[in-house]
Amino acid sequence: MLLSATNIVKAKLINIWVVFEAIRIRGPIARSAIADVTGLSKQATSELVDELLSMHFVREEKSSGRGVGKPPTPITINPAGAYSLGFHVDFGQVSSVAINLAGEVLARDDHPIEDLTPQRAVDDIARAATQLLETTGIRRDRLLGIGLATPGPFAVAGLSPPRLPGWDGVELRRLLQEATGLRVALANDGQCAVTAEWRFGEVARHLTNFVYVYVGMGLGSGVMIQGAAFGGASGNAGEFGHTTVVPGGHGCICGKNGCLETYVSVDAAMRHLSARGIEVESMTAFEERFNAAHPDVASWIAAGIEPLRVGLNTIENLFDPQTIMLGGNAPSWLIDALVEGVQPLYPSVGRHNREIPRLIKAELGRDAISRGAAVLPVLSQLNPQYQQLNPFA
Repeated sequence: MLLSATNIVKAKLINIWVVFEAIRIRGPIARSAIADVTGLSKQATSELVDELLSMHFVREEKSSGRGVGKPPTPITINPAGAYSLGFHVDFGQVSSVAINLAGEVLARDDHPIEDLTPQRAVDDIARAATQLLETTGIRRDRLLGIGLATPGPFAVAGLSPPRLPGWDGVELRRLLQEATGLRVALANDGQCAVTAEWRFGEVARHLTNFVYVYVGMGLGSGVMIQGAAFGGASGNAGEFGHTTVVPGGHGCICGKNGCLETYVSVDAAMRHLSARGIEVESMTAFEERFNAAHPDVASWIAAGIEPLRVGLNTIENLFDPQTIMLGGNAPSWLIDALVEGVQPLYPSVGRHNREIPRLIKAELGRDAISRGAAVLPVLSQLNPQYQQLNPFA
């Protein structure tokens, strides 16, 4: 790919984001300290801080210094400066959150959805968005937009998520923008999950290169590269579940055989149980009725361990991540069983002497994806790198 030329406007946008992130991560922080952290001149830093102040994205705090002369004024994120909504749409359920600019969850909602055709889903999401705004009192002029997380892949003919034949997240995004008049940013569930862990998790916020493997009705992943979630050329990066791990294995909805998702996902577990005469109507029922010690569930987990171990080895050899996180909205007992079951991991290019284990359980709970989705409007409007790397920003 040819290098793109830069210009003053683009450089300024990048620098605004760099300063904003320095304040978010290290604030309250003085302007001189921001300059030290970012490598910008003090004059440039001061001008960028002033611009963020005028946008109401940051605020000045009272100084606690008691030395000689005027103490520096600390700068911090202004939580009330902007807001966003995040929606995670999956089979049978919509989860949503409203967050402020500091990432604090102001309201959340989970409710079933029976009809997942794009128009019906849009009507449901639009109503939920209105309800969130009324509940929180968020003004529309301070709302950055809606972040939308759906199963992928996007806009690939003949390839749909499990149990969602004909699903098209791109069409849903277009219809939602028309229905609400709001900017809508779209990403798959794995990309949203890795973004949430990076911004809100205690471990991941200190990482720059890691992978999140998402276990839900399907199986996906999010890849964080140098502090940015990678979307790929068409927004479909991270479709880990469609990696062939058992040649000639289980048939997959994508038309191939042996995809990892057909061995490791809640959908795969339900199919395994159904083949034994046990019908499970929902994710909630699966979580409440079963556990890792149930004989039929244990046999399914045992059959999926080797395919998952092979898949994780592929991730390590491709990306050399600081760690791999395993999470999602699958039952916590299932995540625990998978993390334990794949040990020992196969040898890989990953370093063995490290502070963080090669595989860990994700910190955030089942709302990680909706929280990550809510971050998308912030990234799509403030982060030029995200705008460049993600086709649905």
